[in-house]
Amino acid sequence: MLVPQFNSCVSNWHGLCIFVHMKKTIFYSLLISLAFAACNGIEKNTFVIEGTTDLPEGKKIFRIIAGPNGQPQTVDTTEVVNGKFALKGDVDQIDVNFLFIEGTQSNSAIIIEEGQIDITLYKDSIGSSIIGGTASNKDLQAYRKETQEYAAAMSAIVQEIQAANSMGDNLMAEDLQQQYKNIEGKLNAYEKDFMQTKNDSYISALILERFLSQKTMNKNEANEIFMTYTDRIRGSKSGMKISGFVNAPVNPTAIGETAPLFEGPTPTGERIALESFRGKVTIIDFWASWCRPCRVENPNLVRLYKRMHDKGLEIVGVSLDKNKASWERAIADDGLPWNHVSNLQYWSDPIAQLYSVRAIPAAFVLDKEGKIVAKNLRGAQLDAKIEELLGN
Repeated sequence: MLVPQFNSCVSNWHGLCIFVHMKKTIFYSLLISLAFAACNGIEKNTFVIEGTTDLPEGKKIFRIIAGPNGQPQTVDTTEVVNGKFALKGDVDQIDVNFLFIEGTQSNSAIIIEEGQIDITLYKDSIGSSIIGGTASNKDLQAYRKETQEYAAAMSAIVQEIQAANSMGDNLMAEDLQQQYKNIEGKLNAYEKDFMQTKNDSYISALILERFLSQKTMNKNEANEIFMTYTDRIRGSKSGMKISGFVNAPVNPTAIGETAPLFEGPTPTGERIALESFRGKVTIIDFWASWCRPCRVENPNLVRLYKRMHDKGLEIVGVSLDKNKASWERAIADDGLPWNHVSNLQYWSDPIAQLYSVRAIPAAFVLDKEGKIVAKNLRGAQLDAKIEELLGN
């Protein structure tokens, strides 16, 4: 398991970090650092951390929070005495804190909520710390155990993919990438089940927040899950962020949203509907004959289309021309073999307005389900995205 620096955890996951990054060659790393426990006899709205450790006598342990700008901020300090340490404080809001060991970058995330947190810190493997107590932290321990198995399998496949790529064995790399995706799918299924069934767990909120921030779940589905959570989870720091996500005004052309449907006239007067391309990876390309940057980019699109069309790529050109002859001449001169539509209304084109296009060239990449997965990619970046979507 790869352990990133503190700032990565704080800015991205509040201590519950799963990093999955895939390009044409996949790189993967997974971090889950963890949490805490509850018991009787603790005052309301307070927590107590009772720890044991093999750290040397007098070693300092810091409790850290993410400051306003995401930078680490020390809020409490304790020392190891006879192999033990303790911290206590008030619980204003459920959140993730970090225990740092003096003189190292090693840290373990703990969830601060009402109750007693029991933790065993290992000096040589703080990421393997044993934490128990409250409901959220018991859930987190179970979550860590389950996801570590997926992490190990995915990490091993990444190394094999890198080896296959270095040897130029594309078939082997493609097979391994599929294996990776299969395991990733199982991990996602586990996480979805977790956050749908654990309605009083802060871990569920952290997972749901991540799904929303990465746009791997739509707002309606997320809100249905969120509304089953208990009041204390909905009122937590992560819960407030989820509420902000699901209640934010919808941008219909944001990445992750289903592309708005339209239809328009072709040069021959027929009408083409975007919906007819469902099931294909589709690029909606806004351009015009008078747009020099558009014309410069067209050869790249032509090469991409010829290479990937038989594998499932479609392009719909939406022109902001006013003159039909100029539009048709540009299509012919640039050799653009894909489908074209235009209302010949310049910037007042209703399709351009539907997609809030204020400058061209502008491009929207849709997956086979019609979801917007990328915007305004050009050249090599666009090629890579299309290859990723079509599994090449």
